[in-house]
Amino acid sequence: MGLFGWILYFIGSFVLFFSLHFLESKYLLTKLERLIFSIIIWLVISQLFFYLALPYTSDIFLMFVFLLVIDIFYHSYFLEEDFFDKNEGNLAYYILLILMGFFINQEFINKVNNIFLSGEELRILLWFMFTLFLYRFSKERDIFAGVRIGSKRVISSENVLIQYTKFRYRYGKDIKFKNKDIGDLIYAIMIYENHKRTKFFRIYDNFMFKLIGSKKKMGIMQVESDHLISDLESIEIVNGKLEKLYTKKSSLKGKNRIMGVMEDYCKDNFDEVQNIFDLIQKF
Repeated sequence: MGLFGWILYFIGSFVLFFSLHFLESKYLLTKLERLIFSIIIWLVISQLFFYLALPYTSDIFLMFVFLLVIDIFYHSYFLEEDFFDKNEGNLAYYILLILMGFFINQEFINKVNNIFLSGEELRILLWFMFTLFLYRFSKERDIFAGVRIGSKRVISSENVLIQYTKFRYRYGKDIKFKNKDIGDLIYAIMIYENHKRTKFFRIYDNFMFKLIGSKKKMGIMQVESDHLISDLESIEIVNGKLEKLYTKKSSLKGKNRIMGVMEDYCKDNFDEVQNIFDLIQKF
């Protein structure tokens, strides 16, 4: 195959990775939906190889192997999560994806010279299935009405506690919280915001801010700012806001006081932050 073929596979796997993350940032994908979208995008890339007369389609399923490596790196260094967590099922998902890719590669791609809607029965069957899937997906998500469902990804209780331990070690020495409830709430918001907008995308946000300079949410706490702020600065800003809210809620007693603060600050994501907060309080 040669070095150039390996480079093309590697580039194609990055195209796959960013395409899937664009979809996941806009819609809540199930693992089945992610798998099918992976194959659809991969088939489009394969067709591009045919169109450009690139003789590297015989083992193009290896893009999924590269995609696995990229996702392991992404989970480890940007999400700071355990890719191999059995509860997440990531390894089993990729094994299935690679096996499906290998089968389609051998029984479909290697036997045709054009992927898009020629006459072979397997090709027609595949695209019929994909068309049906896309119709059902768009109907359930109401894509054509322009409704954004959200970008929530499920975070397990194990990951919450892992992230809490990491962030407490990383930032605990720099910020001293006057009140334990306020501290736990800040960590809950931090875990939620970091999970929703990972370090990878925050680096991209900072880069775009330097180019455009428009006001936007920044830092690990996703604070709206008209100038560049660090993760630590965003935590300090939120800490100040929560302390003021906590003072205003002095008429409330016990847990109702911190719940009142949470309701005011986390209006759009109260349930998610509360679930993380409750896990932290038990830790």
